[in-house]
Amino acid sequence: MKKKLCFVLDQFLYGGIERVAINYLDTIDKNKYDIDVVILSDIEDMVKQIPKECNIIKINIPRYHNPLSRASTMVRRNAGAVIYYITYLLKKIFIYPYDYIKTSILRKKTYDVAIAFSGHLNDCYVVLDCMKANKKLVWAHGMIYQYLLMSPAFEKMYSKFDKIVSINHIDQNDIFYCKPYLKYNIVNLYNPIKIENIKNNKNKDEYIKKKYGEYILSVARLDYPKDFITLINAFDILVKEKNFNYNLVIVGDGPDRKKINDYIEFKELSKRIFLVGAQDNVSQFYENSKLFAFSSLSEGLPTVIIEAMSKGIPVVATDSPYGCKDIIGTDKYGLIVSVGDFKEMANKIKELLFNKDMYDYYSNQSLKRYNDFLPENIIKSFYEIIGDKNG
Repeated sequence: MKKKLCFVLDQFLYGGIERVAINYLDTIDKNKYDIDVVILSDIEDMVKQIPKECNIIKINIPRYHNPLSRASTMVRRNAGAVIYYITYLLKKIFIYPYDYIKTSILRKKTYDVAIAFSGHLNDCYVVLDCMKANKKLVWAHGMIYQYLLMSPAFEKMYSKFDKIVSINHIDQNDIFYCKPYLKYNIVNLYNPIKIENIKNNKNKDEYIKKKYGEYILSVARLDYPKDFITLINAFDILVKEKNFNYNLVIVGDGPDRKKINDYIEFKELSKRIFLVGAQDNVSQFYENSKLFAFSSLSEGLPTVIIEAMSKGIPVVATDSPYGCKDIIGTDKYGLIVSVGDFKEMANKIKELLFNKDMYDYYSNQSLKRYNDFLPENIIKSFYEIIGDKNG
């Protein structure tokens, strides 16, 4: 008999978490598992990429429905505890019965394993309060202490999960030194990165080469934490150098697109920096790029760096806590620069592009590091974590 597995995500937009979910869904043995994918919003840009063998369930449950979602008011405001408990009770009285009805399709099922895969307030809430499962797991896509700082709700919820899966291979025991009463079962597992071997579209290749020339690539959501301003400032320094003929291509979309575009225009770089939006298949942008640059302020385990490495592209990335260094080490598999230091980023990019021996070395190091994230290697550990040693 097949085991029943459920992935719960708060949305399914073009993002790193969603791409990782698809990599798992593609790799899990469908002969051994029946898989439900629950999506808790109408943001579903990547739904078509979910394998057809998976059963998709759509239920609109916003994050504020979680009774614990106002827990942060206890520490942010005077009389915060009073405000929190009032809102907690109101949600339990008025919202929980509504959610109970909406999630009735889930309550009729019993899963072997249910996973709050986004690791956000609403998917944690649905897995913990609205589902029956023999095991309940949550994925932490950033450092666990960051979630605890974000909201006291996570401290409470994490204690109810059988396991917290951290995508970082960094010691996270500091939280137990600060909060020795916590009894979390934390396990580490890198994200599997699956690169489709799609036959190149020669017309698309020619279009990319003609439109963008030789270029540096960056791929990320256009949002404040990705700190594209630092990357743009670094590129601004480089274009003033003699014989620097590279352009910059940025793949992605998000709330800061206008702000970033305005800054590019302010720097008079519109003819050298291209915002190409979100792309269904980023593969050809990787393959035609010369170097990958990443300027994020904070990261869990940035999938885009590993995707770039799979193509043998050298990487320059910020030392953002903690995912970038977890992938590339201290200049072992790529070059690390200080967060927000656009001058250092410019120097490292220039050093790589104009030093052939260094460029070739880090190109080979990228390919070497990518092997650690191959799905066939990761999935064995995934089966063990969900309790299937024979998976």
